[in-house]
Amino acid sequence: MTITSSTKFADLVLQNGRVFTQEAEPSQAQAVAVTGKRIVYVGDNKGAAGFTGPHTQVIDLDGKMVLPSFIDAHMHPVHGAYRYVYCLSLFGINADDLKQAYLDEARRFVAQNPDKPWIQGAGFRRGAFDEIGPRKEWLDAVEAKRPVSILSKDGHSLWVNSRALEIAGITADTPDPPNGVIKRDPVTGHPSGLLQEAAMAIVKPHIPKPAREEIKTTLLWLQQWLNREGITTALDAILEIDAPEVYRAYQELAEEGRLTVRYRGAWRIIPERDFKADIDRALALSQQFDTPHFKTDVFKFFADEVVEEETAYLLAPYTHRSDDWLGLKDWDNDALLAAFTRVHAAGGQVHVHTIGDGAVRYVLDVLEALKQKTDPARWDRRPTLAHLQLVHPDDFRRMAAMDATAVIAPYWCIVEDYFWGMYVDYLGRERAFYGQYPQKRFLENGVNLAFHSDFSVVEPDSMRALYSAMTRRAPRRTFESNYGRMPGFRYVADSRTDLQYGDIGALPPEEECLDLEEALLAYTMGGAYANFLENDLGSIAAGKLADLIVLDRNLYEIPFDDIPQARVVMTLFEGRIVFEDDGTLPKGGRPPLPER
Repeated sequence: MTITSSTKFADLVLQNGRVFTQEAEPSQAQAVAVTGKRIVYVGDNKGAAGFTGPHTQVIDLDGKMVLPSFIDAHMHPVHGAYRYVYCLSLFGINADDLKQAYLDEARRFVAQNPDKPWIQGAGFRRGAFDEIGPRKEWLDAVEAKRPVSILSKDGHSLWVNSRALEIAGITADTPDPPNGVIKRDPVTGHPSGLLQEAAMAIVKPHIPKPAREEIKTTLLWLQQWLNREGITTALDAILEIDAPEVYRAYQELAEEGRLTVRYRGAWRIIPERDFKADIDRALALSQQFDTPHFKTDVFKFFADEVVEEETAYLLAPYTHRSDDWLGLKDWDNDALLAAFTRVHAAGGQVHVHTIGDGAVRYVLDVLEALKQKTDPARWDRRPTLAHLQLVHPDDFRRMAAMDATAVIAPYWCIVEDYFWGMYVDYLGRERAFYGQYPQKRFLENGVNLAFHSDFSVVEPDSMRALYSAMTRRAPRRTFESNYGRMPGFRYVADSRTDLQYGDIGALPPEEECLDLEEALLAYTMGGAYANFLENDLGSIAAGKLADLIVLDRNLYEIPFDDIPQARVVMTLFEGRIVFEDDGTLPKGGRPPLPER
């Protein structure tokens, strides 16, 4: 069977491929024809010949696999890419002594940038340090005159020197802000140099903001990387209302036709501000962004924070503390209901950071309260819950009843250094080993599933994401790049092995592993549905946008352990080839940084 749409000749025909449509019928095909931005034919080679004219570009795929392009349903494009291009980048550093390696890299950056008024950086591993975290004195030894601030890889803590603390007015007498922690020296009581969660906001207003042209440069650099990984759609999960240079940069690139990734932006709404006024202001701003490549009808809320900072909100206490600490609950239920109600009434979508099972529970309580007072015909805004490290068994079906999407990061569904350094201690062995990062249970309970990277927390690597979703472990090459020079770690490929401290292996239980079809659906149609794009994206069918990728091998015909070596060799964005591998590019990795 073929799917056709009437036309004369196509602009592009892909033939002799193994096309996996992600549609029920036909599920596979040989050829795809494209006219303009959209698909006009999906079927066999013979049928495609009818769409081939004298000016049609014909590409013989020689049996290569074709899929819909991938959708990253939660990332931080601007801030993530800016840290790579313009800041001290500690991402990917792999050394016997991480502390010393970070400080050496900081010294190099400081020496190369004598005119920067504020040294900004990002990418240090929070798990490399003790509970207090990295110290200000270490940075003072690198740079004492200028302020220095380095964001952790997970984005939930900020390492600063004494000068930065001084500029921000943070002293021993400064109280912890609501939903934030100023880490302190256990002997002197003075700030030690690490600010967690909302405490970062005390310093951030003093840090210079990127210029619009810098933002445009970083977005153009990042889209090369995303296109290389087969990603053509992404959600920017934090768009600040008071950062006009960011949303103006997006809009200008969209209007200029220079984006090869379409973005939805999520306005960050926080309880410490007048959130009702912020929602109204964001709704007004959103009317200005009317291009198909940049829209801003999503609203981002933090229900809690992260386990590694002891700020994820749990149903049962952290096991390493004696004070029955449950973490931070960022919103009061009534306030969150008022915010959700305002967004829903205006036709917006809520997107909620939920790490702990306590956070998932109270967000669902609020969504149920909202649904009870909403006309059933208008319950159509598809709330999304992101991250979902811990979910109580009772709450999977509650998510399905809310038509909520689970936005998960397969990259995190593994046993790695945070697992041994923090999660086993903070959560207890049972929760750490058998209660983290569900995947299959969402599908079994009827919850739509979508994938994300949370870039720059994780670098985009589509084959790694698929592999980890199916095996719940990192690929060997990821182990070598992240841990190969660090003592005390061992790669374990056999999921039956009894893991010991320091082993990098598969996260139990094995029943949570997805199969390849489920993983591909989450990365395509699941993300499309979550973003109200299923009529245009997520599958290969006539009438849909021609966002397609070609892989160098058929993932269904190779062993699991070969999937990380597979590569995207071509990416199409709305019918246009925006990435093509000529065989000279290394597997994975970042594109060369732009000239500054």
